Amino acid sequence: MTAFIKEVLLENWSLKITSIFLAFILWLVVRGDTPAERVISVPLEVRVQRNMMITNERPGTVDVTVRGVFANMWFGSSLPTYIIDLQSYDEGEHIVQLSPANVHIPRASGLEAIAVRPARLKLVLERTVAKEVPIRVVTRGEPGTGIDVYGIMLAPSTVVLSGPRSSVDRIQEISTETISIEGQRQSTRTFANLDIRDDAVHSTPPGPVEVSIQLGPHRRLQRVTGIPVGTDSPGAKVVPRTVAVLVLVPITFEKPLTAGDFVATVSLSNSDPEARSVTLKPDVRLKNPSDPAIVIRNVSPAEVAIQRAKNN
Repeated sequence: MTAFIKEVLLENWSLKITSIFLAFILWLVVRGDTPAERVISVPLEVRVQRNMMITNERPGTVDVTVRGVFANMWFGSSLPTYIIDLQSYDEGEHIVQLSPANVHIPRASGLEAIAVRPARLKLVLERTVAKEVPIRVVTRGEPGTGIDVYGIMLAPSTVVLSGPRSSVDRIQEISTETISIEGQRQSTRTFANLDIRDDAVHSTPPGPVEVSIQLGPHRRLQRVTGIPVGTDSPGAKVVPRTVAVLVLVPITFEKPLTAGDFVATVSLSNSDPEARSVTLKPDVRLKNPSDPAIVIRNVSPAEVAIQRAKNN
């Protein structure tokens, strides 16, 4: 009897131990863990039309109560998500009921969603629009003593804003960040970011804009009269025959300007050829614009009357 027991226990002992081990593993797999419930945080994905966006605050996750065996539940599987499909919805406020049916859980996990918290969400949809608006340069301080700001140039001078309709519609212009010109005596060129205070609004181009600020010596206003007005229509009569201008001239410019330094013309090429008399704005310029700081500020009168010759 003893020999029989010894033979049963010791013969092919390694194979028998392996069989017992595999049987134990199989028992663990079949037995498994006891199903349980657990609350997990699941990413929230909202799908909307291409030209729509959500304008109110919303959570990035929802809490989902799931039931099942949790051992190695995500091994080799994608993580669960909650998907709200609003692709058929139009603008406005929408109350969306959250259901366990919209929880996307990999089948291989063996889990089941049984509840979602919160039970509902308020989502506000708004159509996205685009609009071109001018850019305004914001400066701080004053240039050095005896120095004026001659002009400010931008590249680009406008920007296209895009975003939700309510945000874009109320913007009439966009400002740059503040640029200091305190104590400056020379013209300067810099790059400035746009001051867009609404995170939902984006600009094209998105980068900073180039700002050129032209500075120069203080200027005085000079009035020049008696500038004759010419036309491109022979025999035409101009009333009045001369105009006057107000000109900004740097105080460092020593030569006084006269009527002979200017040329004033009017062109009838774009006017009605049948009209005997037309009123047009004269084009007044410096004959030899040697200093860009000399700027014509005003022409008086702003318009002149031209009477065509009878044989025209």
